[in-house]
Amino acid sequence: MTSRVVIVGGGIAGLAAAEALSRTGVFQRGEMQVVVAESRRNTGGRAGSFVEPSTGQTVDYCQHVAMGCCTTLLDMLERMNLLDRFQCYDELTFYHPQHGFSRFRPSRWLPPPLHLSSALSSLKHLTKKNQREIRAALWRLMRTSEFDLIDVTALVWLRSNGQSEETLERFWDVILVSALGDRPKRVSMAAARKVMIDGFAGARHASDVWVPRRPLSEIFGNEFRISLAQRGIVFELGHAVRQLNWNAESNYWSIERSGAEPVVAEHVIVATPWRVSRRWFPEFWGDQPTEGRSDRIGPATAFASSPITGLHLWLDRSLTSKPHVVMVGTLAQWFFQDPIKTTENMSPAEGVYHQVVISGRHAGSDWPKDKLVSEVVRELSEAFPEAGTPKVLKSRVVTDPHAVFSVSPETQVRRPASKTSRPGLHLAGDAVATGWPATMEGAAISGQMAAKSVLGSLVATEDQKLSVPSELKRGWLARRLIR
Repeated sequence: MTSRVVIVGGGIAGLAAAEALSRTGVFQRGEMQVVVAESRRNTGGRAGSFVEPSTGQTVDYCQHVAMGCCTTLLDMLERMNLLDRFQCYDELTFYHPQHGFSRFRPSRWLPPPLHLSSALSSLKHLTKKNQREIRAALWRLMRTSEFDLIDVTALVWLRSNGQSEETLERFWDVILVSALGDRPKRVSMAAARKVMIDGFAGARHASDVWVPRRPLSEIFGNEFRISLAQRGIVFELGHAVRQLNWNAESNYWSIERSGAEPVVAEHVIVATPWRVSRRWFPEFWGDQPTEGRSDRIGPATAFASSPITGLHLWLDRSLTSKPHVVMVGTLAQWFFQDPIKTTENMSPAEGVYHQVVISGRHAGSDWPKDKLVSEVVRELSEAFPEAGTPKVLKSRVVTDPHAVFSVSPETQVRRPASKTSRPGLHLAGDAVATGWPATMEGAAISGQMAAKSVLGSLVATEDQKLSVPSELKRGWLARRLIR
């Protein structure tokens, strides 16, 4: 008898779940059918693109990057023969208006976590006092478990561990807002620890930056989907799921869709954004505290979203040869120049593509779009004076108000597990309790978790165990220093 699994949502989480199930013996023997139901006409979810109408150029809604610590995502891309669609960089460039450019590159010779010491020293905008404070906080962070930080905000913890306002502004705000999509006064220090320890200090190459060099709609929308379809995964696109109903007599889920017949399944993986999942199953996203932690958190507050803004700029010139820059002390936070390398296919009249990313609420959140573009272009002109004052040929501002969920202490302890108390119902998506903030890595992990939950309900044979990648291996010193 063939069991059917319907995955609701074709973003990275849903694709990861489908990819994981497609590797199992039960699927390959034809004992399981997997259907991905996606409301859009393409897969990829928030990892998508748009076509600039005047040029036909495909541009990502917002620049996505992964890091070397994102082992689940990178491993999945490698299995799908898509890792070469990303460019790996082992260093970052920081810019500060008063101090210019600095190169951040961990030592190749010192063992982790000491390999970060010289990289911190190279940041010109950090004074000796800033560096001492940062090193002291990192040491304390390495010696503090994630569980002990779950109910405290990053700002409270950092201030109590000797971080001055200048150090907060020049270092912690820069890293944490970009990684977590919200300010330290709102995010959990446990999430901040995940970024700093797993993302930088824990292992060599953890801080490598992987930037897509092909449009996300091509990677996750076409190539990933086509490869899964060749394995036998069924995709039903363009029909929004309206309702999911469990029939206790037949032990089936009925998935109601707009413009299409209902489909039934023994198992459903809900891999939608948390806002959609919560509408359908509020009991898993509600005010019930996580078991064992009810005494550590006050009354629950609703999950909250945090915005990300992408400024798409077509300028009359190239500003720099640098592929990307972390901007400090400016409205702009990340700068990318033509990451997909489209310049050679564009005429001078169409311009050179640049993108600036601003995470969270910011000083220009309520400005008119023209004013926001003008201020960012002014900052870029000051950062790259050798290029001269650029002329903006075209611009587009794309703000997703629900780009990521805000990883507050309240949210962290209420993120649901993949396996639910409802028969045949499993959850995926970056807001599921993966231990990661709202990232492509968190989405990929959640998909694999949901696939394992399905398999655990269906079979217990040894050949159905999913192989999952381990985190980057920590060296002998890191294993001794990091709890």
